[in-house]
Amino acid sequence: MEREKIKAIVENLLLAADQPVSPETLQQVLADGTSADALRDVLEELRGDYESGNLQIVEVAEGYQIGTRSEYFEWIRRLLKLDKTFRLSQPALDTLSIIAYKQPLTRAEVEEIRGVDSSGVVKTLLEKKIIVPAGRKEVPGKPIMYKTSKKFLEYFGLRDLGELPTLEDFSEEIEGDDTPQQGELLFGAGAGAAASGDTEPATPNDASSADRRSADRRSAEPPANDDSLA
Repeated sequence: MEREKIKAIVENLLLAADQPVSPETLQQVLADGTSADALRDVLEELRGDYESGNLQIVEVAEGYQIGTRSEYFEWIRRLLKLDKTFRLSQPALDTLSIIAYKQPLTRAEVEEIRGVDSSGVVKTLLEKKIIVPAGRKEVPGKPIMYKTSKKFLEYFGLRDLGELPTLEDFSEEIEGDDTPQQGELLFGAGAGAAASGDTEPATPNDASSADRRSADRRSAEPPANDDSLA
């Protein structure tokens, strides 16, 4: 198949998809022998094409997605009537940080680190599909372990877990003058607002995270049965 035709197909697939699309997924859809590396080149070329346009293509959650730009966020919020009132509590953010850096781990292990009961917080994170079950630990009782989901990567604008800041960097952020406004992180209905730029992003790389989260231009609430794992 000619490259320009492949490029056109890929562009349309990105537009139709409701989640980031990986080169491997595109390879399966095309089924014409085009390699994943060749498709990644096409995706990068498309990213360049969109640099001067009104939309953008971002790499997030181990895939690529067409998204809006920050300068149009306010109009998007008005159109979708996005709820910007729901925010994760500080205990939920603390729990999410522990799971992100030490995954997979059980609720008891989270509570051992935090020093307080975390059942309600873990339930909230599960409901919002930010964390997912990751099997059972081979100890008496075989408790469920948890890890972050692909939805976690999407919300935080990360390509993969390798982009998480190191614990040392994270500590420096907290101790420095530019402390992330963690209380403003949005999920669920609020994630749509974040995706549409209605609030200030709260990750170490603020600007890039805002642009990446704009790619989630579809539903403001994660799918009810999304159990994909990061």
